[in-house]
Amino acid sequence: MSDSELPPDLAALERQLAERPRIEPSPDFGARLLAASRAALGHRPPAVGAAGWRRWAAVAAAVLFGINLSMSVATDTDWHLLPGPEPEQVTATVNQLRELAPELPESELRRQALLARAGAALSPTIPLTPKWERIRTTKEPDRWDER
Repeated sequence: MSDSELPPDLAALERQLAERPRIEPSPDFGARLLAASRAALGHRPPAVGAAGWRRWAAVAAAVLFGINLSMSVATDTDWHLLPGPEPEQVTATVNQLRELAPELPESELRRQALLARAGAALSPTIPLTPKWERIRTTKEPDRWDER
């Protein structure tokens, strides 16, 4: 609505409101308000400069070190796995299971026998010292050593 469309009493009220004196805040009001709110909330100003980047660099270095260490251990793990179960061993285990649980179907007996044989063959270990044969076989010969 424009002023010409307002009734005379509303136009007069609008003029009175526009003519009222306005209170302007002091120039340092914003700074005082921020300081008071920081003090009330207990916040410190954000770190300026390299201090924030140093923390992130330290976190990144720790993560990379952990990844490198875990990959090194995983690469050097020797599980000492035995060869796969022989068919006659599986058949003997199936026969023993059949005597214990005759109501199980043949497929379930065979599955349980394979699981039992596989679980018996595992012996997980992590060698903390490398094997000399592994070091010698994985190392490439030096150029000066080739003749």
